[in-house]
Amino acid sequence: MISNQKIVSMNNELLDSQHQDIFEISIKLSLMNHRHINSKELKEVLKELLVMLNRHFSDEEAFMREINYPFIKEHMKIHRSIIFEIEEIIVREARTIHVLTEKLDLVVRDFIINHTSKEDSKITKYYEKKIKKFNLIFFYFS
Repeated sequence: MISNQKIVSMNNELLDSQHQDIFEISIKLSLMNHRHINSKELKEVLKELLVMLNRHFSDEEAFMREINYPFIKEHMKIHRSIIFEIEEIIVREARTIHVLTEKLDLVVRDFIINHTSKEDSKITKYYEKKIKKFNLIFFYFS
């Protein structure tokens, strides 16, 4: 299981909430690895995962555009590679439910632990630096 403390705040309620939702889906995937599941149950979680990730990536990319994040293109490539990796696992392991859930769980864990702590934290640092700079300028001219 992933520790909830690993989720890095982006100082954005929507994105933080979505990270929490993805964390909850990861818990579902982890639990699926420890019991027998049927394909209908798996399909529901896969749909939930893909919908949530696509929504989150879209919202995060909108946030990056809003703050003029200079590395948006590189970050978007990472998002696309995460979706591609998940889709590849689904296609490749479709017949072996246990292997499928295990591999997806690893990808989602990696997303939560590594992507949010390394890549998303870069966005957060950029945003915080920009806000501090704005506040200093605003304070100076007040």
